[in-house]
Amino acid sequence: MKPLKNIQNIYFIGIGGIGMSALALYFHREGKNVAGYDKTPSDVTAALQDSGIKVHFEDKKEGIDNSFSSKEDTLVVFTPAIPKMLSLIHI
Repeated sequence: MKPLKNIQNIYFIGIGGIGMSALALYFHREGKNVAGYDKTPSDVTAALQDSGIKVHFEDKKEGIDNSFSSKEDTLVVFTPAIPKMLSLIHI
């Protein structure tokens, strides 16, 4: 695993949860490129979007920006609340 300082992009699957959203905001404020997916829009996801974090709500690969396709500088974080099949999506 690469040192976190070498990671520029962090993509969260399940970004609308209280813990995941807090991590997303933290890394966004640290200057990382942050985005994510959540099943349902909520006040939490709206707040993330208001802070400049891109969130999409369709479980389709096309919703993921190409900047997250580099395995060298991208970290994908997912919550156990997401079904296993969705977590198998390869970015």
